[in-house]
Amino acid sequence: MKREILCKKCEAERRKLFPTESPYPGEHIKFVKGIAKSEMVCDGCVILTEIHKGDEICAFSIWADYGGIAYHAWEFEFLKII
Repeated sequence: MKREILCKKCEAERRKLFPTESPYPGEHIKFVKGIAKSEMVCDGCVILTEIHKGDEICAFSIWADYGGIAYHAWEFEFLKII
């Protein structure tokens, strides 16, 4: 499972790349919007974009049914879900 915290710009770019929740058979995508609980850095930016406590952000997950780590809820650790 891949997990990322994204700023608004990177969220928009990921949504263009993954417009559906199941882009390929057995693969899944999940976007969860929320408010940052603490200071952090966007995982999607080429340059380090700071995320401040209270900023609107998105948690992005991608996982597959075959092998690897199955999805588990992790977003609440980093954001207050809205």
